Amino acid sequence: MEQLNSAITFGDIRKKFPHLEGYANDFLITDSIQGIFNNGHFILKYPMRIDGIVIVLCKSGEGWVEINLKRYKVKENDIFICAPNDLIQATVPQGEHNIQAIMISTSFLKEIYISMNTFLPYYMSVKENPVFSLTNEEIAKLNLCFQYIKKEIHEEGKYHTEILRNLVSIYLYKLGNILYAKTPELQSEEPHQFKREEVLFNDFIKLVKEYHCKERRVDFYASKLYLSSKHFSSVIKRFSGKTASKWIDDYVILEAKTLLRYSTMSIQEVAYYLNFSNASFFGKYFKHHTGISPSEYKSD
Repeated sequence: MEQLNSAITFGDIRKKFPHLEGYANDFLITDSIQGIFNNGHFILKYPMRIDGIVIVLCKSGEGWVEINLKRYKVKENDIFICAPNDLIQATVPQGEHNIQAIMISTSFLKEIYISMNTFLPYYMSVKENPVFSLTNEEIAKLNLCFQYIKKEIHEEGKYHTEILRNLVSIYLYKLGNILYAKTPELQSEEPHQFKREEVLFNDFIKLVKEYHCKERRVDFYASKLYLSSKHFSSVIKRFSGKTASKWIDDYVILEAKTLLRYSTMSIQEVAYYLNFSNASFFGKYFKHHTGISPSEYKSD
């Protein structure tokens, strides 16, 4: 079986959406809703884990985005950011829409010396809501950078690559400036005080992201947090409104959908990767949670 990182590469995306503008397999951009469709297929219709950062600005219209199981409404003048390896899925209802999107691979971010540890805290500090409303002035600043990037993609010259790297870097730092101004807690000398239940829940989700391909038992996660299963389960349900078991199952199903849709793995290999004893057990689990079989989902 192939060694797999379930994150989708930019090469995979370019194969499915060859009309997208971009530079090699380093970054992709579009400033039209049509740019993220291919023969009626919406790029984020199915859950995927992208090996890079995704930034989408909604210039008109509205829709929904789901990041790591949490759903957010996105409306006109909103921007959302998805970090590398986050699970993302979006819904765009019928109607007029205008978006501006840029996807930047982690390898390209390293080349332009953008530290994710430096940039992402501006939105990670409000991880509960990675959607921000922008003013017309802020949108104009980002749009200017965006248009320079888009134009340079089609240029040639000795320093073409270096120019693109610097333009993308400028865009990200402009965005960082905007987000910094919108997150006053980052500017405060006193750190945000998290409640105990909030800390526990965030630690649980981190563990689920790390171990969901191996462990689906609630008691495993409870023991990792040094709690009894009963107490752990009651805290998670009280804080989030959803049981710990449901959080785990939902994350496993999203991972399974990503693998079935975008990887080259067979259903049996996906079952093995997600630590199911056999394909039959995996099939029953998948159908119980989705209403369709893995083969039906894979061929949809």
